Order: sequence, then structure tokens, then C-alpha cells
Amino acid sequence: MAPRPDVSEERKDQILEAAAAVFAKRGLHDSTMDDIVERSALSKGGVYWYFKSKDELVAALVDRMCASALEKLKELVKLGGSAIDRFIAMDREMADEMRQIARLRAVMLEFYALAARDREVRSKLRSYFHDTIETIEALVRQGIERGEFRPVDPHQTAIAVEAMYEGLMLVWVVNPATIDLEESSRRATELLVAGLRALPAGCAGKK
Repeated sequence: MAPRPDVSEERKDQILEAAAAVFAKRGLHDSTMDDIVERSALSKGGVYWYFKSKDELVAALVDRMCASALEKLKELVKLGGSAIDRFIAMDREMADEMRQIARLRAVMLEFYALAARDREVRSKLRSYFHDTIETIEALVRQGIERGEFRPVDPHQTAIAVEAMYEGLMLVWVVNPATIDLEESSRRATELLVAGLRALPAGCAGKK
């Protein structure tokens, strides 16, 4: 008898898609697990088998978004070529990611609140920041080695870059009406690249 196929990931995706749709329609605090069960078209036991609460769903949704963003960033670093061009591409990817999750802004806020009170969620967030900073650091190092960037501290620079994008995202999440995310991200990246760019040969030391 053939073994039954493992459908756990498919079921999890089905539940998370349902949760995202419910949160977007009803708002995070007005949504219930029963709403998500109904939307998922699964049994209550089937949903609770994978996720016991809205907190678990929030954590899983953001974890999925972070994993997607990190994977795209790693692919950019692997591409090779101009580090400056890849920083610009990173900016575009970040803006695209934010547009795609616009309906889940409240979920992002709740995730940060959840991280403050839940050790496991906080650990996941730290891991994401660590991996993201490490990946950006690799890109900065490549820019220095290619002579595109000044000889800055790659690790500290990567921390500053991640903080810049995370801060921009937080401002947008809290009050989207006050910020054009794409334009603000583009300008921030232009300032970043201008600050990192190596001086032309012969200009070093001039005042």
C-alpha cells in the first residue's frame, strides 16, 4: 500500500491564506479563529491541529513574509555584477514586498508587539535580523572589493542599512497616509549609495 502523501505544508498554506484574507477584511482584533476556520473550508480540528491561536497565525504569516524577503535578498547577492546596481534592485524588491503585504499592516504591528512578550517569536525575529544583516554585509564587502565602495566597516554598515529599511517600513505601517513608501525608499537608497560610493581616483585626500 502506497504511503499517504504529506499534505501538512499545503494545509498550513491554506490556513494562512485564509487568515490573511480574514485579517484584511475584518481587521486583526475583530477576527476570530472561527472566522478563519470558515474561510479555510477545513474543520475546526484541522485548523487547530496546526495553529492554536491568532498569535500563532500572526507569527507564521510574518515568518513567511520574512523568509520570502530574505530569500530574494540572498539571490541578489549571488547574482554578481555591480554592488550599486544590486543595492538599487534591493530597494525595488523591498518596495514590492511592502506593496504586496499592504493589506496586512496591522499584522506587522501585532508581530512586533508579540515579539515583545513571546520569547520564541522574539528569537525568530532576531534570527531574521541576523541573517539579513549578514547577507547585506556580504554585498557591502563585494562593493568594497570591487572598488565601488569606500573601505567602510561592512558589519556596522549592514546594521545601518537594515535599520534604515526597517524604520522606513515601521513608519509606513503606523501611518501609511503620510509616506510614499516607494519614493521614500528610493531616496533613502540614493543617499545610502552616495555615502558608500568610493571617491574617483586622484580625489582621495582632497578637501
